[in-house]
Parts: sequence; C-alpha cells; structure tokens
Amino acid sequence: MTFSRLALVLGILLAPVSALSQTPRVADIVTTQIRPGWKAANGAHIAALHMRLSPDWMTYWRHPGESGLVPKLDWSASGNVAGARVLWPEPRLYIKAGYASIGYSGDVVLPIEITPARQGEPVSLDATFSFGVCSDICIPVDLSLQLELNGAGSHDGLIAAALDRRPGPARAAGLQAVDCTITPEEKGLRLTAALRMPPSGTREFLLVELPGHSSRVLPSERAGDVLTGHGLIRTDGATAIDRSKVRLSIITDRGTFQHQGCAISD
Repeated sequence: MTFSRLALVLGILLAPVSALSQTPRVADIVTTQIRPGWKAANGAHIAALHMRLSPDWMTYWRHPGESGLVPKLDWSASGNVAGARVLWPEPRLYIKAGYASIGYSGDVVLPIEITPARQGEPVSLDATFSFGVCSDICIPVDLSLQLELNGAGSHDGLIAAALDRRPGPARAAGLQAVDCTITPEEKGLRLTAALRMPPSGTREFLLVELPGHSSRVLPSERAGDVLTGHGLIRTDGATAIDRSKVRLSIITDRGTFQHQGCAISD
C-alpha cells in the first residue's frame, strides 16, 4: 500500500497573521497509511494509522503535555463497531519555547483496537482522527480513516512492534511511593502527586490526570529522589476525587512509565 496524502486542514493555530501566507502545506509535512492488521483472540481487530512526519515536525500523544492539541478519534459513523481506541505507544518528551510537549516525530505507527458490535460480521470503519502537527507553528488536521474488515487479516510486524512499545509500569522504573494532595482552585482542584523514585535520564515530566475530567498540567519538579507533578482538574463544583482513578505518567528520555492511583499496592 502506498502512502496517501492528507486532504483537509481546518485552520492554523499559534501562527501570527503575517506568517499565514508562508504556512506549509500539510501534504508536505505528513503522509499517512492505514494498516489493516489482524483479528485478535478476543474478537477485536488490531489495525493502525502509520504516519511519516517531515524533519522538525511532531504530532501529539493522547495528552499533549503543557501545550499542544489533544488528538481525538471519532468512530461514530462506523458500521458494526462497538468501540475504537488508539493503543498509544510510548511517546517522547519535547521542550518547545520552554513548554514540555509529549508526542512523536519521524516514523509513527499508532495501533487502533476496533471492537465489533456483532462478532462474526464484517466491520466498516468510518472514522475521523483529529490531531495536530507542530513545528514553529501548529496545524490542526482532520483525517478520514476508512477501512473494511472481514476475516482474520494478517500479522503486521510494524503494528506488533508499536504494541510492544507501550508504556511500562512505573514500579519497573523504581517507583517506591506515591503521595497525592488536593487543594481548591478557582475553577476546580489542584491535584499534586509526589513520586519517590530515582531519576530516569536528564529530562522528566510527570503527567497527572483524572480520566473523565478536563485538566491542565503544570511543570514538574524534582528534588532528590522525589518527582512532583501537578494537574488543574475541572470538577464542575464537585470536591471529591477518587484517588484510585488518578493516572500518573512519567515521560523521560529513558522511556515512559505509568501508575494507576495514589498508592502503591503490595
């Protein structure tokens, strides 16, 4: 299969008006391919979006970090699809204009798990993947993903390699303890997580999230063996947070690691 060209650019973000006439074409920044993949043992189908980004350009992980565009997959127009989700491989940490961004550059394979509504029947994926490509400016893009799936498919080494590169457990990176504190903010709550663990390389970023709530993250700090991160959580007036649902991601130049909750279980 050959790489197809992206067709639709919705607009330009973060670019001064005088620079709009010099904005590069998306087709010159990124090319894409749908990899059809195979049917897994649980009945779901594992496909992938394969991107190739031009030098000096990046795209974002499921959370962009301190700045960037949140990617979204809308599969609502699909046939016989109960759900579709990106199985994100581990990202890299980029520092741009003093802000920590989380994402990918170069050759990127994003596995997509597609769950049929009715097993044994063909699946028609008709989805839109909204994402951003960024360099000195950021360009939001809507990409149409269309794929007909029927049968077992075939194993794809590139998809399998991307699945193997998903974030690992933070305990494997030396996580020993987690301490979460919650303080009120004007428009919600500040959720602070302090992780006792050794440094992982020269650059680290701790992403603090509460799935199901919009949030903004702040810079991370390290003091000795403690890495601290902050998330500003919008709670719509609610003040209680289920600490077991807090998701912590440590993005470093030695890999990405994750931990669920504000405690360490034995």
